[in-house]
Amino acid sequence: MSIGIWIFIIFFIYFGTAPLISHFVYKSLKFSKLPQKKRYIGFWVRFGAGVADTFILVVVGFVLGFLIQIILYDTNFGPGSDYILGIVISWSYFCLSHSSKYQATIGMKMCKIKICDQNFKKITLGRATLRYFSAPLSGIIFLIGFLMIGFTKKKQGLHDLITKTLHINK
Repeated sequence: MSIGIWIFIIFFIYFGTAPLISHFVYKSLKFSKLPQKKRYIGFWVRFGAGVADTFILVVVGFVLGFLIQIILYDTNFGPGSDYILGIVISWSYFCLSHSSKYQATIGMKMCKIKICDQNFKKITLGRATLRYFSAPLSGIIFLIGFLMIGFTKKKQGLHDLITKTLHINK
């Protein structure tokens, strides 16, 4: 097979698998009504939380990369090993934080944001993982999936609509 076919297959697996799984798992779930004291969080507050989380991940990634270079001096795991390590660190930070009892990353805690499902319950690790791998789909076409947060009724991006998650004020 040609390289173009392999690129298409990898592209479909990376950007298509999580949204398809989410669609089939969560398509029959209904949203409940918002309690009186809660409100949906908009684009700019979520953007600020994202900037804080990105800064934290850059610092953690730099420190871990430096420690790995010191401990495993002159060891080469092959091309792409740094990329895979970055995905694992990022996945564990976001998914484990979103599915924890706090329902938020450090940046989200600073902005008083909490992530929940359509019934305002804590999301599972599986749903957090599907949301994490659906997020690149929001940014693939000029970030339109992220900009949707400012224009939808429940302040949801494309990845939130796919996995039926909400961001609410604590």
